Amino acid sequence: MNVIFYDGDCSFCAAIVQFVLKRDVKGRFHFAAIQSDAGRGLLAEHGVTEPSMDTMYFIEDTRFYERSTAVLRVARKLPGYRVSSSICLCIPRPLRDLCYRFIARNRHKILQGRSCAIPSESQKERFLGL
Repeated sequence: MNVIFYDGDCSFCAAIVQFVLKRDVKGRFHFAAIQSDAGRGLLAEHGVTEPSMDTMYFIEDTRFYERSTAVLRVARKLPGYRVSSSICLCIPRPLRDLCYRFIARNRHKILQGRSCAIPSESQKERFLGL
């Protein structure tokens, strides 16, 4: 199972979830808010007992990723992003994560005041803990 963990109180994060949902025509991804019981439980199974709201986590089958690597591993599975995300994965992780942290710190300013989309009935089954 492919699970994307996101900050459920963040408009920017909700927009990323909607971006993925729109492009994930094969329905490969599931989603869990970090704050949810389901999200915290799965993260704890992967050794993350104190998850950071500034971090995107991703479980791909049995592998676990965080920050920029999580973002790029998700992008690799989306139509039209495989090549560019694969190239970006060649950039050293500390440099990628530096950019990631800058965006993560400022994410609330990027999409201030935007409301979160409510998942459709067909999308609800892809959200863990709803």
